[in-house]
Formats: sequence, structure tokens, C-alpha cells
Amino acid sequence: MRTSKEYKASLRRMRPNIFKFGELITDVTTNPMTKRTIEGHGQIFDAAKKPEYRDILTTASHLTGKPVSRYLSIVQSPDDMIANVRMKRLMFNLTGTCTGGRCVGFNAINAMWAATYDVDRECGTLYHERLKTWLLQVQKQDITLAGALTDPKGDRSKPPRNNVILTSVFVLLKKPRTVLLSAAQKS
Repeated sequence: MRTSKEYKASLRRMRPNIFKFGELITDVTTNPMTKRTIEGHGQIFDAAKKPEYRDILTTASHLTGKPVSRYLSIVQSPDDMIANVRMKRLMFNLTGTCTGGRCVGFNAINAMWAATYDVDRECGTLYHERLKTWLLQVQKQDITLAGALTDPKGDRSKPPRNNVILTSVFVLLKKPRTVLLSAAQKS
């Protein structure tokens, strides 16, 4: 498992492709708009090395049996869910914030784990095996997964009070790896 220094160094090696307010952020570790999020993530890596936090922030991978970040684990039992809540509470206490969407990343891989299993069983596809192969690599490299939850806003040029409330969103896969909003239903 990595340290915060290794994590930040890996980010600096990446090609910049993050824009915020129209500005290309060339170094997320130093830019004022992203630095705090990176610092929060870094604290996770360092806290996982401390004996008093190790059992909360790490777990044995169900794929390899090796220690991995709990953020990169698949829920196997109710105790795993309780451990996840303990981890989130600890990180809020240590960092003072949500750690940049890592909770959503954890939820996303767990949702994909179940969904790909079901799709493969029903359709004879190999999505679950591909996800498993990918997750093995993610766990091995101790990659930070993050996500975001959002809702359709309607016309973003208007303030919320002047927008229609959208109650349902439908997506349509146009081509592999591309999801396009197909329709949104008004309330």
C-alpha cells in the first residue's frame, strides 16, 4: 500500500486533463482548487499505515487475501458494511471533510460487482470477469477511486427556483464506454 508521498508523485506523473472554471490544472497537488482534496486523500494513505487505524482503513482482499484499502474492497458481509461506516467516520474526524468522493468510488465498485455478475449470468457476457481483472490491478496499485453523485439540473443557465424538477432520467448506450442522457421526465 502506498504513502501520501507516493500518491502525490503518481498524480504529478499524470497528463493534466482537469479543468476548473475554464482553467487547466497542471498540478492537482499544488493548485488551490484541488490541493485540499489531494491532501485529504493523502491522509488516508498515511493513516492506513498507523497501527491504531490499520484495521479500520484496510481489509483483506477477497480476491487475493492481501491487505488493501477498505475503499477498494467488495462487501462480503454485514460486518463489512459496519466497518465501512467506521472508516468513513474516522476519515471525517481525521480530515474534517468527505475525502473527495472516495465513498462514492467504494459504492460504485460494489454496485458494479453485483450488476456485472447479474448481467453475465443472464446474458452470458464477461463483464464481471473483466471487472474482477480490473479490480485486481486497482488493488495491487492502490489506486484512488472516486466518484460523484449528481442529479439533472435542467437548464443550468436558470436558478433552481426557475427550473422544472426532473423526476426520472433515462440513459441510452450509444457506443461502448459512452453513456448519453436520452431523456429526463418532468414532475
